[in-house]
Amino acid sequence: MKILPLLAVVAGAVLVMSSVHASDAGLSAAQGEQILTELRQIHQLLLEQKAAPAQAAARPPVPAATAVAAPTMPLVSLDASPHDSIGSSSAPLVLVEYTDYQCPFCRRFHERSWPEIKRRYVDTGKVRLEVRDMPLQFHDQALPAATAARCAGRQGKFWAVFNALLDKPEALTADGPRQAATAAGVSLPEFEQCLKSPAVRRAIEADIEDAERIGVDGTPGFVIARRKGERLEGTLLLGAQPASVFASRFDALLGSPTP
Repeated sequence: MKILPLLAVVAGAVLVMSSVHASDAGLSAAQGEQILTELRQIHQLLLEQKAAPAQAAARPPVPAATAVAAPTMPLVSLDASPHDSIGSSSAPLVLVEYTDYQCPFCRRFHERSWPEIKRRYVDTGKVRLEVRDMPLQFHDQALPAATAARCAGRQGKFWAVFNALLDKPEALTADGPRQAATAAGVSLPEFEQCLKSPAVRRAIEADIEDAERIGVDGTPGFVIARRKGERLEGTLLLGAQPASVFASRFDALLGSPTP
C-alpha cells in the first residue's frame, strides 16, 4: 500500500466530515462513529508504512546458507556384498541398483541412461555398478528371471543373461530365462541345480528386505554410495532418472564435472 493514496483518502474523509458537520445533514451518531473508526485505521496504516523501512534497515541480513539451504537426503547403509558388479573395484563411488527384470522403467533406465553413465563414469573408473534384486510380487516372471541371472552369474555369465532378459521383454516367458542362460553358454546341469537352491532364493529375499528397509518402494531404485569399511553409505535416488541427474550427483561427490 502506498502512502500518497492513503493521504488522499484521509484528506477526502476529513472533507466529508467537515461538510457533514457544516450542513447538519442529519448523520446518525453510529454513522459518525463508523467514519471516525475508519479514519483511525487509516492513520494506523500510515504509521506502519512509515515505520517499515526503518525496521527493514535494522533487521540483520539472513545468511545466504540459511536462506537457500537445500534439504539433505538421509544416509542409508548397506552390506557391501553384491552378487554381481561392473566397474573398477577401487572406484570412489558405487551405484547400487535394485532391479526387476519385468519392470518397464528398469528397461528404460538401461536403454536411455545407462549407456552414458557407463561411458562417462564406469569405464573411466569413477563409479562401479552393483546389481541387486527386487522382483515385484505382481510381476510373475521377475523372480524366475532374477534366479536365472544369479545362477548364470555363478558361472561368470551374469551380464549376458542380465542384458538378454532386461533388453528383451519377450524373453520373459516360462522358459525364457533358461533359454537366455543356454545362449550365454552356461553348463545346464549346474545351472539347473542352482535354480533349485534355497540359498539363491534367500539371497534374493535378503535384497528385497534391504531395499524395503532403506526406503526403496519401487523399481528401479538406486543408492549412490561410498565404501565405509565393509559397508556402503549413501543416499537414495528413485526411478528411471535421466543420465544428467546421476551425473550431477556423481560430480558433486567427485568434486568436479566430467567432460
